[in-house]
Amino acid sequence: MMDPVAIAVVVPRPVHFMGKVELFRNPVLRFLFTRLHGFPVRRGLADREAIRTAQDRVKAGHVLGIFPEGTRNTTAEDHLPLQGGASLIAIKTGAPIIPVVISGFKPFKLRQPVRVVFGRPIDLGGPRRATKADVLEGTKAISAEFSYLLSRNNQGSREIQSGTLV
Repeated sequence: MMDPVAIAVVVPRPVHFMGKVELFRNPVLRFLFTRLHGFPVRRGLADREAIRTAQDRVKAGHVLGIFPEGTRNTTAEDHLPLQGGASLIAIKTGAPIIPVVISGFKPFKLRQPVRVVFGRPIDLGGPRRATKADVLEGTKAISAEFSYLLSRNNQGSREIQSGTLV
């Protein structure tokens, strides 16, 4: 829950985040997340409406935050398998991907050092039509950069979250 906050604090522009639809079912959270440029995505499906919203925001010049693992990763060793949404959006819009690794959050600790590390930009070309092979290739490139960042950042932190900015 704090990963979007960590990214938003260090990125000088507003970041528009995709968030699981369950977060938007509570009226108070929906009000908060929409005011903070969030929009819902139905995980586990090809949510075309969320993909269209993401593309529209990127095309309008906004920064888009996506957590391509699709769920919280509680291990410090490696990242979980990635979903292809970040690659798909980057290919269709022509926007570069900036991998981000966040580490140091510990449950129920208010004052703690947190690291937000940005990777090298990944340009997947575009804007163009995306094939399954293109999306898979892009996802592999993101995964490789996450692995590199994690290997350099792994300092025994209990929770590491990987995300991308498009």
